[in-house]
Amino acid sequence: MNDETSDKPRTIFSEVLARVRANAHKAAERGWVKPAAVATDAVCTRCTGTGYLMGRDAEYARARLCVCREQCPVCNGARYVLMQEGAYDVATPCECAGLVKRVSAFNDAQIPAGYAEKRLSALGPGDVHGFSDRGLESLKRAKAAVNRYRVSMVTDVEKGLLLIGGLGLGKTHLVCSLLSYFALERGIPCRFIDYSDLMARIRATFDDGSEEKQSVIIEALVQTPVLAIDDLGKGQGTNWELSILDQIVTRRYNARRIILATTNYLPEDQLDKRHGADARKRRDLSEALEDRIGERLASRLRAACDFHVLEGADYRVHGLR
Repeated sequence: MNDETSDKPRTIFSEVLARVRANAHKAAERGWVKPAAVATDAVCTRCTGTGYLMGRDAEYARARLCVCREQCPVCNGARYVLMQEGAYDVATPCECAGLVKRVSAFNDAQIPAGYAEKRLSALGPGDVHGFSDRGLESLKRAKAAVNRYRVSMVTDVEKGLLLIGGLGLGKTHLVCSLLSYFALERGIPCRFIDYSDLMARIRATFDDGSEEKQSVIIEALVQTPVLAIDDLGKGQGTNWELSILDQIVTRRYNARRIILATTNYLPEDQLDKRHGADARKRRDLSEALEDRIGERLASRLRAACDFHVLEGADYRVHGLR
């Protein structure tokens, strides 16, 4: 290795360190030693103190830094500060780097645009973005289950959630509000996928000239700490589709990674309670989850997730909130 090549990493590090030191010195000159507590009457009116703003593009929900936090007064945008350790100045992440990480985690989650501002609880009587349990016990229980995750969820030991019920009960709302919390408040990487869209995306990899590979798509869904699968069982239910789902669910279960999911299909035991044990009568009325994804996968999901059944009318049809 020649001298020019060996000195290159050292030069790059020196440049970064010089920038951090210069920004730290500027901050010190201006009295910005650490982030000051924001006075109540000085809270940003744009973001109300969160540091980020919510929005959407054509397909996904998006967050961005508010102008009040784009240029951090402590690090001057470097995202690092110098800390004195003995006789040395050590570059460490600035507190603002945590906010940047959380915003990035939210944008990588691919939450649908229509759920950009959905949250678990309303901020006031006129807030349409909070989840409404409509006074229904099953919806109250589901909301309480999601709230327990907000309070105590530990990504490598906690079971997931499968929210089960008909259309317009708020299942996707609950899941998206939980993903938003994990990403924006805790910086936990998440992914949202619609079951049918996933299958269509993987089919597209079979086309000549496709820029994506099936293995890459599946691997990303297996590795993310929290995965939400919406409308489980909605597809055609072919052996190929079930093999894809099996790969994702089984590998995540074995790795003890969280699975959140929604489905319109009740498990067999719930259908038996509703329609009686007459299997022919039950099948004539509706399909069970086991009919849609197979008994093996349904059993695996029982081990990986707590099941919560939501019951009520479709709020989209009846205008309920």
